[in-house]
Amino acid sequence: MKQSHRPTAEAFERLCAPYSGMVYRHCLHMLGNPHEAEDAAQESMLRAFRAFDAFRGDAVASWLFRIAHNTCLDILKSARVRRESLTLDDPERTDPADPEPTPDEVYLHDADVGRMRSAVASLPEEQQLLIGLFYGQQMGYAEIARATGLREGTVKSRLSRARAALEKKLAASE
Repeated sequence: MKQSHRPTAEAFERLCAPYSGMVYRHCLHMLGNPHEAEDAAQESMLRAFRAFDAFRGDAVASWLFRIAHNTCLDILKSARVRRESLTLDDPERTDPADPEPTPDEVYLHDADVGRMRSAVASLPEEQQLLIGLFYGQQMGYAEIARATGLREGTVKSRLSRARAALEKKLAASE
């Protein structure tokens, strides 16, 4: 006889569904492609659901963010994401008056983005999380504190250390 997952599904929906937008936005921030981000967000939520019975704690947003972050890293590492520069007929381009970037500009932008992603990925997990929540999700200190279970002052000091570590890594990669 098959066991029902209804109570787990209901609890998962109640606790995790409010953060699905955050998961998608983080995936979009990391992958830069709405279709890939949607797939990654769905995969992240599926991974979270599968691991939900083992979840212990009250920092749901932080837990989901880590799962989404790791899912995106897996996708990036597997080289399934193919980046293409935007063209004028691309529906994502909002201002048709914007000139198409030159190949040099595209290359330099992609190189900077790649360097930044690499530097962030080399930080300890907590620093990656704080950088992602602050810059990627554009959360304030109080929101990050609620999401991670840390005190607001601790968030400020650890984020400051994360920024300093990131600056050091970026300077070393120049």
